[in-house]
Amino acid sequence: MKTDEISALIKKVADEEVAPRFRNLKEDEVIFKEPGEFVTTADLAAEFALTRGLQELYPSAIVTGEEDIAKNPMRLVELLSADCGFLIDPIDGTNNYIKGNDRFAVMAVALQFGKVAASWIYLPVFETLAVAEKGSGTFLNGEKCTLSPPITKLCEMTGAAHINRMPEAHRAMAQKNLKIFKENRPAYCAGYDYVSLLTGKKDFSVYHRTLLWDHLPGTLLYSEAGGYVRTLDGGEYSSRNDGTGLLCAANKDIWKGIKETLFPS
Repeated sequence: MKTDEISALIKKVADEEVAPRFRNLKEDEVIFKEPGEFVTTADLAAEFALTRGLQELYPSAIVTGEEDIAKNPMRLVELLSADCGFLIDPIDGTNNYIKGNDRFAVMAVALQFGKVAASWIYLPVFETLAVAEKGSGTFLNGEKCTLSPPITKLCEMTGAAHINRMPEAHRAMAQKNLKIFKENRPAYCAGYDYVSLLTGKKDFSVYHRTLLWDHLPGTLLYSEAGGYVRTLDGGEYSSRNDGTGLLCAANKDIWKGIKETLFPS
């Protein structure tokens, strides 16, 4: 795996396509996708540049991204059956990016027949790069990353629980039970929250929507650093996952405690 070359490519594209447009977007550079969802010229330019760069590194690979799949859904099917492929999220946290909020990320994941082989999350404003290869651990700005000893008391935990998209009953239950924890500070950018889990700024994350480009990069990074990742029904999260929510915590016991507190059986 050309890990270093891909890392350099992601930083280069962020510097050339994403950073110059940050807090500098014109009105016609923001495009409505669906209620609450937008895409910008920066998303499109970054995905194009990353696609071109990855295809230069791996000419036979299937390379696609969030915006390409939005127009051509079958590209995801092609990707998951390819012996070598890459999935790109050119700007994760686009709504933050549009608002001038610095919590956004550029992300990519390498796949082999649908199985995650490596992943990258880059936070351009913070110049923070997280990289993982399956079985080789997680690295944060080049340094091996392992989780700090976890907080075990729920009342001392800070979460990143994204509850707005949950069904009404689950949302109401989670909203009530989150009061048991110290605080809930979702970044509305999965990439930022996964890095926050790695650095210990947040102790757990919860999601209802589990789009592959949002979560394949971060779940590998967190798992390789020693974290515990499962869907809300206790299953393993993967590219074949059918979307049953997602909970990340430091270990299995803490995961179970958070799950039972937020969504009592």
